Amino acid sequence: MPGGISPRYRGVLLVLVEGPYGGRGGPLTDVRSAPATEPEERRRATEARLSLARQTGRIAGRALPLYLSMLATTLGSMVTAAVLGRTDTGDLAAHALIISLVNPLLMVAQGCLRGAMPFVAENDRDPAALARVVRDGTWLALCTGLLGGCLVASIPLWAPPLGVAAPTLAALGPSPLLMGTFVAVASMRSSTDILLIGLGRTRTVLALSLVSTALTVTLTPALVLGAGPFPALGLSGAGATMLFQGTVGLVLGLYASRRRTLLRGRRVGWGPPAWPGVWRIARVGLPSGATLVIKFGAMSVLAVAVARVSAQEAAAHQLLVVVATFAFLPAAAVGQSLVPSAARAAARRDRTGVRRAVLAGYAVAVPVVAGSAAVLWTTAGPLVGLLTSDPRVGATAAALLPVLCVVVVADALQVPPGMGLLGIKHPRPSMYAFAVCYGALALAALPLARIGGLPLLWGAYATTTCGLVVAQATAFRLRSARV
Repeated sequence: MPGGISPRYRGVLLVLVEGPYGGRGGPLTDVRSAPATEPEERRRATEARLSLARQTGRIAGRALPLYLSMLATTLGSMVTAAVLGRTDTGDLAAHALIISLVNPLLMVAQGCLRGAMPFVAENDRDPAALARVVRDGTWLALCTGLLGGCLVASIPLWAPPLGVAAPTLAALGPSPLLMGTFVAVASMRSSTDILLIGLGRTRTVLALSLVSTALTVTLTPALVLGAGPFPALGLSGAGATMLFQGTVGLVLGLYASRRRTLLRGRRVGWGPPAWPGVWRIARVGLPSGATLVIKFGAMSVLAVAVARVSAQEAAAHQLLVVVATFAFLPAAAVGQSLVPSAARAAARRDRTGVRRAVLAGYAVAVPVVAGSAAVLWTTAGPLVGLLTSDPRVGATAAALLPVLCVVVVADALQVPPGMGLLGIKHPRPSMYAFAVCYGALALAALPLARIGGLPLLWGAYATTTCGLVVAQATAFRLRSARV
């Protein structure tokens, strides 16, 4: 046989030497055409299970630091609110006005920047391509941050025509300018967090969050109430603290993302914005940010609807929302952690890998959230007693804890497929699902509260989250089939 062994006989010899399963001395078959035998099918199934187990462990390892960083950020916000609660009522009202605008703006900015995560993950071994993604994401962060910051800084201009009380306006002082600058800085900081999460460096994100929280916890009481050499600055002190800790976090985030990743030694630079690249990220991120705005907009409508019923039910509703938010944090951390795995699998056109990442997300999030719900159910009395001293409010909230558990578990179930859609760069179905489900809830909130009060309203909320589970899972299955 001139030119060596023919391909046909080469395959036979390969089987004789290695065997069909990687061993030696296997049967004399042509591995290119022979169907998989039963042991081969079992081997492939075992490999899939092992791969799922490894994926689950990897996502859990990345999600835990993110979860802790979310808790740290929440703790900082609670300390700020508690300290301002000990100051003048006008300061507290002005802070509530500013935060009611700052939080949605930061959600939109973070959602837009989350669109960079799939591009970061799929270029995690190509420094040149990653540098372009980082540069485009930085320009997007700058644009969204400046836009939101200008809106916050202009509160003294548009608040009076809206009928905001004069004492509240007088208490604003320089806080709108400080907080507007903070929004721009926080948006830039979010771009570094997204880069680190996309590269799997969630421990670094946790370290940065701990630094920011430590600064908030120590400086807020000192600047707001006055301590030692610091004068009591009231609301302005809170704004100055937010801006300082945000700036420190941004500087440390830039250092970590440029010096502790594969970008080390590579100059990212600024340069003129490449608008097609910026828009490519925004097109993926905007629907993700819109889902957050839709959800929290609907929750604001629910709060108004309950407030029209009675103060008791409004207080119980707020208590339930706080508990649900804390119970939901693990699912949010897991969802962000699975996006890089889904994005890398989608870049390889690996449909099975994409779906395996979402299954691993379920494997991590559902037991944790279900366990949290079980703890809530069994410790209802002591838990409610810690959160309120009014027995009527406590009894109302405790009676709805079973419904709360349904909401928490269903909300956790919808996160993995929703984040899977983000990972494959098709988040619009999530936005449509949120718009339909939460839009219907918002439209029905006022009549439901008037007819059945808080129990009927939370029953509708549970139905909404269950509907969202079906919509998200269906959308992910259909979209992932095209990978």
